[in-house]
Amino acid sequence: MTGNETVADTNSDALSIIELFPQDEDWSLQTMRLLGQVAVGGSDLFECTRTAARIGNETTDEEIWQREWARTAQETADLGEIEAEKGHIATARKAFFRSCSYWRHSEFFLRSFDPRREEAYIKGTTNFQRAVEMSEGILERIHVPFEGVTMDGYIMRPDNSGQARPTVILLGGADSWAEELIFLGGNQFPERGMNVVVVDTPGRGSSLRFKQLYSRYDYEVPVAAIIDYLETRPDVDANRIGLAGVSYGGYYAPRAAAFEPRVKAVAAWCGTWSILRDFYEFYPPLQEQLQWLTGATDDTEASEKLAKFTLEGVAEKIKVPVYVMHGTHDIVMDIDGAKQFLENLTSDDVTADIYDGAGSLHCSYDYLAVAVSRLTDWFADRI
Repeated sequence: MTGNETVADTNSDALSIIELFPQDEDWSLQTMRLLGQVAVGGSDLFECTRTAARIGNETTDEEIWQREWARTAQETADLGEIEAEKGHIATARKAFFRSCSYWRHSEFFLRSFDPRREEAYIKGTTNFQRAVEMSEGILERIHVPFEGVTMDGYIMRPDNSGQARPTVILLGGADSWAEELIFLGGNQFPERGMNVVVVDTPGRGSSLRFKQLYSRYDYEVPVAAIIDYLETRPDVDANRIGLAGVSYGGYYAPRAAAFEPRVKAVAAWCGTWSILRDFYEFYPPLQEQLQWLTGATDDTEASEKLAKFTLEGVAEKIKVPVYVMHGTHDIVMDIDGAKQFLENLTSDDVTADIYDGAGSLHCSYDYLAVAVSRLTDWFADRI
């Protein structure tokens, strides 16, 4: 690796005080993801804390988890409907956005083929799209042609001027929804003068659930389709396109940047070297989900498919600026994969934030305001 590596050594005592659900480490981690969105409109602190109080700190029953977050999601959507009827558009818009976040949270720990996952997805994304209709054009639904269908998503702009702006494509991980990415850092790009684009690429969101577009190792192919679409838009400066991947997307984005010359800067929000080793084998609780998103029928088939998801022979092909963010206490993706990726980079502009203490959990959910600011500022400095 060449360039400038920075290690962010934050207060290690911060780890000991964040135990939102002491009975379940995963519940705590994912609820931090939701709480991190409070500041940017993806959730409300007290809606979250009241829901958490109903769940309690003793049960590990995922049925209770699903029931209580679904209740909050529906109650928040009901509030949005009431306020919309009154003509209180701003209040309704915010409620519909939050409802989407809660529906996503409600289905997070359900089995891959539980019908409530699809129900939550439909209700949550419908509410999000209601909010988009109330956003005065700042958020726009888009449809990217791809292999005989479309990949659906959104573009969010700083304003409605139509000015051609640098644009960052933000890729989620695992089966994540395009919608949730707006509040997981996405809406901070427009605050810095850039467009952000979030799309349900293969293995994610509507593409996975309704179109059988499964995750694929050659992610430069769907990324190229997105860029082809963006080149048709007058509000996108096609010479200044960045690419970022969150979690599992920490493989997607670097892979695409290595083979897609139109990408001018790339970020891995969680680094990896081998998805099979650093994710599938490292974190068994997600194995069934990864089988689903790859279209595999069992562990053997998933392992065979995921063996191709490696940056070996790929990392050194990345010639654009690279940013890597990872936490030392990440229980979902092995930090050793991030280190191996960094060691094999040959770009002359490499920045790494390796958090120890606050920010050291998966995707730095426990340090989201700072981590997202560093990510978006890094892109602003380069594109």
